[in-house]
Amino acid sequence: MQPTTISSWALMIWKAIESYGRDPRPLFEQAGLDPSKLRDPNGRYPISALTRLWRLAARATGDAHLGLTAARFLHPTTLHALGYSWLASETLKEAFERVERYHRIVSDGFEAQLQATADAYRFVMRTSDSVIAADEAVDAAVATVVMMCRASRGADFDALRVQMQRSAPADPGAYARLFRAPIEYSARENALFFDKAAIEALLPTANAELARANDKVITEYLARFDRGSVRRQVELKLLEQLSSGHASQESIAKSLHMSSRTLQRKLKEEGATYKQMLDDTRRYLASQYVREQRLSVNEITFLLGFSEPANFSRAFKRWTGRSPSAFRAMD
Repeated sequence: MQPTTISSWALMIWKAIESYGRDPRPLFEQAGLDPSKLRDPNGRYPISALTRLWRLAARATGDAHLGLTAARFLHPTTLHALGYSWLASETLKEAFERVERYHRIVSDGFEAQLQATADAYRFVMRTSDSVIAADEAVDAAVATVVMMCRASRGADFDALRVQMQRSAPADPGAYARLFRAPIEYSARENALFFDKAAIEALLPTANAELARANDKVITEYLARFDRGSVRRQVELKLLEQLSSGHASQESIAKSLHMSSRTLQRKLKEEGATYKQMLDDTRRYLASQYVREQRLSVNEITFLLGFSEPANFSRAFKRWTGRSPSAFRAMD
């Protein structure tokens, strides 16, 4: 199946074309894209067709940095529920971790990874081997990350430096004005470097409940989108069943109309195990719950499906190196 991108991403291109007084519809149709999908919040376009659109739009507008222009029309809904999960995250580190976990809702043609270096965080975006991305698409993606950071932290927020695989543009001024940071062109990867303290600082827009609500929307979307992926279905079922205290491999298998042995085999084919998925889901939710002062350890124990607070506390210390109370005190 060819890689796709959510249609709301293409709405930025539509608006960028319109900003030049051009009608975007003929360009969309020439690229093989149905403009009516722009109104479908769950619509998706093939990346190959979007690549054609970027190139057609760049020629039609004469804009040598159309990707940066398009990013000006970014809205949280451009990234579906991931945009709101980002804005409601406790820290930018948590926001990047959400992108790393849920990037497929925006596009299954790239991967994202947050890496910790000695003195910074490095956020890397890699296209899949089957994807040949237009320079404009990469420009828009890197610009989107910076603009989402500024939406969370303020307009004066900047990366430490930027790496881009594209060759140096004829007019680098637009890039310098947007990124306000040293830019390395013809780099091995597309990456942004950020100050550790800035990425770990609490955000004024944080709202843990809103973030989790949008995470569930994303998980449900991905379960529909990746219908053939048992791993995605298990992830959704875990979120639904954990707080009941009865989540188990057997109960998850039953809810998916298969035997426990079949579930185990299918997960193995996707490089996963139920035990590891349960641990990953609990770990992902645990730090969010612990940051909520109103939730007691007993309540979090229940929400994560542990039988005893002591079991949760041991697991949390294994995940973070700190007890829940120590983690909460340092937050």
